[in-house]
Amino acid sequence: MIASNHSAKIVVTLLIVGAISARAQTTNVRLDGSNVGWDLDPKSAKIDTHLGRPSLFLRGQTPPAFVSNVDFTDGTIEFDLAPLPNANFVGLVFRYGSDTQHENLYFRLHRSGSFEALQYAPRIYTTAGIWQLTPEFMAAVVYTPGAWLHVRAEVRGGRLEMFVGDSAKPVIVVPRMRGITTHGRVGLWGRVNDKPDEWTAAVSNIRVTPRTAVAITTSADTSRLPAGTLTGWTSAGPFSAADSSVPPQVPQGGWKPLPIEEFGLLNISRQYAKPPGGRHVAFLKNAIRSTAAETVAMEVSYSDDAMFWLNGVPIYRGSNGFNGRYPGFLGFAGLPSETIYLSLRAGDNELIVAVGERAFGWGLRARLVR
Repeated sequence: MIASNHSAKIVVTLLIVGAISARAQTTNVRLDGSNVGWDLDPKSAKIDTHLGRPSLFLRGQTPPAFVSNVDFTDGTIEFDLAPLPNANFVGLVFRYGSDTQHENLYFRLHRSGSFEALQYAPRIYTTAGIWQLTPEFMAAVVYTPGAWLHVRAEVRGGRLEMFVGDSAKPVIVVPRMRGITTHGRVGLWGRVNDKPDEWTAAVSNIRVTPRTAVAITTSADTSRLPAGTLTGWTSAGPFSAADSSVPPQVPQGGWKPLPIEEFGLLNISRQYAKPPGGRHVAFLKNAIRSTAAETVAMEVSYSDDAMFWLNGVPIYRGSNGFNGRYPGFLGFAGLPSETIYLSLRAGDNELIVAVGERAFGWGLRARLVR
């Protein structure tokens, strides 16, 4: 009986020590060379030494390693990044409100030197990001295993500038960030695809320097839309639709304006929170006025797929999703992509589009070429 009580005390003591140890790993962790504290989860982050420096190691993607006690709006975020073998992704998040609402930058370590090595891609009502809608904000960056690369994000109001290495000019400039949050946490995440237990990168010399916030511009700059861009759209949705060849019935009501954004983008991801799982459809509607019967070309791009009707008649169906046309196909919604010919009648012509989405950004761009 005495032995049993003694064993029980040992077990309780070990549990208490383990709980304290786990708590120490998840709060108020310091990293030499960093000017902020860190909230770490051992599933996704740890502190160790890499290339002679105290470093933050990342894996598993979620939850991110968060800066402690910083509500960030404007300022500078900078660090040194070193890929590990088999590295795929590192993400910088800021103005983080939740896992589906925050600003996000992808460091695609496995795409070193390619045009998609670094990309601004916020998360709006999704954990996957809307990177298919932001091909304008990408940069070719070289990541060298076994070497540090300095990166710096300058955030001021609605503007983001990304600097890499010793370049005096930003490699990415986003005049108006697309996220829907105005402030929030700062964090880092990393992932080796299909290997959540493998460390993907080390980060050192992390410095977060907030500054006085300035006004954030939320309205899109549509002063330089591509010629012929179709504006004046309305939308309805979202509707579940597993098969892209059999969309739901076109709704009779529930239509509301869908604002146009820079580069002529209709950002459906911002209008509707896509329900989790599977494919969903949003309907878009526009009226094209013609002074006489004519045939005109319409350049379109969309994500992920779309079906078009003109005056009630189906005229085109296409697929543009990630990996949808060949392995590695990205499916950007950026013009030009495809051309559809419209046989317009004199007067108003009703154009309806069912845009399907599974992941990575829900949108459409369309312009007439006369």
